[in-house]
Order: sequence, then structure tokens, then C-alpha cells
Amino acid sequence: MTNVKITPDTITFERKLAAAPERVFRAWADREERIQWDVPGEDWVIAEFSQDFKEDGVEQSRFGPREDPDAESYGRYLLIVPNRRIVSAGVMRSARSGVASSTTMMTLDFEPDDEGTILTLIDQSVFLGVGETAEMRASGWGSILAKLEDYLSN
Repeated sequence: MTNVKITPDTITFERKLAAAPERVFRAWADREERIQWDVPGEDWVIAEFSQDFKEDGVEQSRFGPREDPDAESYGRYLLIVPNRRIVSAGVMRSARSGVASSTTMMTLDFEPDDEGTILTLIDQSVFLGVGETAEMRASGWGSILAKLEDYLSN
């Protein structure tokens, strides 16, 4: 077996959103809402998505470019504080090969603000040296959060 260097990284985003914490939280918690915005690329699709939104519940998705949605995410909700916080942990891998590219613990914090919500996303990942980097993940989150902001403004 080839030795592959693992790379840990923490990616943090903070966004001021013009929607109440309850509204922003629901956009993450409700499957039908989430599939409207939770994909990074303009030409990307969510091919499969299931979500059991409760502590110890499982979330699974397959997504990617329209012509090859090969990214597979599998995770478990560790902590849910309604309208305030979501903590999950999971793995990203190729749906075709099953090879894992990263493991992640993610924390979402929904802080009330006079103008809506301050959303803080903290992605603590270990990149396993195959097919994914921290820079790619950060770019993806930036796109996803922009889509969330657009979705909430409609």
C-alpha cells in the first residue's frame, strides 16, 4: 500500500444573513429546502439525498457535475440545538470506487443578530490525499453559502 500524506485543516466562514435564525436553521434542517441550494457548482446536481434530521440521524448524498455526480457524502448528526446549532461528522468518498477523500466534523452556529442571523460554519477536516483538498472544500463552501443567501432572499 502506498503511503499517502493526510492533511488536517479547519475552514471557517461567517455570514450575516437577512433572515431570522429559525428560517436559516430550517433551510438546513428541511430536506426539500436543502436540495434547492446545497451544491457548490452551477452545473452540479444532487443525484440522491436522504436526511434523518435528529441527533444520531444519518444524512447521505451523491452529487457532483451533472455529467458525473460521483461525490458521496455520508454523515451523522451528533448535536442539534433547534434554531441555534448543528454538529455533524462524516466522510466524503467516490460513489464509484468507494475511496474516501476526507473525514469531517462540521459545526453550524446560528446567532441572532439585529438584522437576521450570523451563520458560522466550521469545517474541521482531514484530507486523505486523494481527489480533494482544503482549497477545493473552501471554494465549495463559499459557493454553497452564496447559494443559501440567494435562496433565503427569495
